[in-house]
Amino acid sequence: MALGQQLRVLHALDVARTQLYHFMATAIAGMGFFTDAYDFFAISLVMDLISYLYYEEQIDRGVKATINGIALCGAVPGQLVFGWLGDKMGRKRIYGVTLLLMVVTSLASGLYFGTNEASNVVAVLCFFRFWLGFGIGGDYPLSATIMSEYANKRRRGAFIAAVFAMQGFGNLAAGIVAVVVSASFLRTNPRRNANFVWRIVLMLGAVPAILTYYWRMKMPETARYTALVAKDARKAASDMSSVLHVEISPEDEAVRQDQYGLFSPQFLRYHGTHLLATSACWLAVDITFYSLNLYMKDIFVDVGLIDPPGKNHLFMRMTVTTLLHTGIALCGTLPGYFFTVAFVDRIGRVRIQLLGFTMMSVLTAILAATYAYWKRQETIQRKMGFAVLYGLTNFFANFGPNTTTFIVPAEIFPARMRATCHGIAGAFGKIGAIIGVFGFMSNMEEHGVVPRKLWALFSSNLVGLVFTFLLPDSKGKSLEEMAGETEEQQQQQDAAVVAAADHINLVPI
Repeated sequence: MALGQQLRVLHALDVARTQLYHFMATAIAGMGFFTDAYDFFAISLVMDLISYLYYEEQIDRGVKATINGIALCGAVPGQLVFGWLGDKMGRKRIYGVTLLLMVVTSLASGLYFGTNEASNVVAVLCFFRFWLGFGIGGDYPLSATIMSEYANKRRRGAFIAAVFAMQGFGNLAAGIVAVVVSASFLRTNPRRNANFVWRIVLMLGAVPAILTYYWRMKMPETARYTALVAKDARKAASDMSSVLHVEISPEDEAVRQDQYGLFSPQFLRYHGTHLLATSACWLAVDITFYSLNLYMKDIFVDVGLIDPPGKNHLFMRMTVTTLLHTGIALCGTLPGYFFTVAFVDRIGRVRIQLLGFTMMSVLTAILAATYAYWKRQETIQRKMGFAVLYGLTNFFANFGPNTTTFIVPAEIFPARMRATCHGIAGAFGKIGAIIGVFGFMSNMEEHGVVPRKLWALFSSNLVGLVFTFLLPDSKGKSLEEMAGETEEQQQQQDAAVVAAADHINLVPI
């Protein structure tokens, strides 16, 4: 894969000082993730209202799981399609398409005011939430790839993690909006106004996406795509000179790359294990992460932290539920993201992921083993220890694999298939989320159901822990080093393959 020495424009990006444009790119990409998380998790907060209005609070478990999981089903093909398009047509060209799709479908999710028959409302809601998920899925590989290709190598992990950390703010915002909207209607007739509350909560997810659309369209194409895929090093140098406010000498020499494809023996040799490991780890963590977040309310009802439906005023119950959700997000979820941003370029991606999977395994095992104990406690104060353990699990998911599985695929694959491979790994993650959603749809009130599900999550975390050992750590290395897109790196990869075949251990000097 003879690239020779790294191009000057790419070297300039790697060693560039951190400046305003890096933070602008983080904010622009991150607002997409703010919207993603808001839309994914807000639906669970308004589920009681939908059940009350259309199912007399007796919503079928299958219908509930479908409403919760349909956006995740859309995210799977969205990640594959938009990831592939990002490599074929350019990151920037389709970056705005995903955002527009998210805006339109967020608004459309709450705009159906036809007949109030349950089947009609749910069918329309699920239709638009599937396409909402399709757009959200596309945002994953594009945002990760764009941020990785803009950032300098010293702080690249922190910038990608900061983009993903906006998911935590979106999760928190979903809770805050639900609290404010439900509290605003607290003294009104639930039957008359519940129809407006759930629609307002879902439709407000379009606001941050609308606000960032213009800035996404102003971003130039990444230099790595322009130079390594479009093979226009002069344009890459010109674009980055204007963005980073530094003079980068243009290069006339054409960029040369071995053009092996995704399904070729060469890809299997150099990156097959990496794609397997990133996909398996993402699948494993999303089984746990989405199960615990989307079914948090149901688990808390079963353990006795939240009253069951019908016991309190509808909007009062929604307010209490979302306050607990917000507390978990504020004390567990968000700090986990912050810790990753702070330490990912010091500790390394793999070590953080190993720590996260280990602690998630320990904590889910404790939750499962002590579940009956917490359920027997007679007061909410005595049950709060369960919520603390729950919050710690979320903390180590985010100071761990939930964030690192997003970072690593954006760093270790060649530029011409970086978004595609990220999309494949992310699609497996959303398949894991779907498994979690539909696997948790059993009746929570049946004896022993929740502990059995928690033990299943414990097993999933162990699988992720094992596959993490197959990943390389990209801390402090350029993208071209990690992908083998320099001549020196390619020679090292070839030597490693030969040595492995001959059972020879290479010792770096």
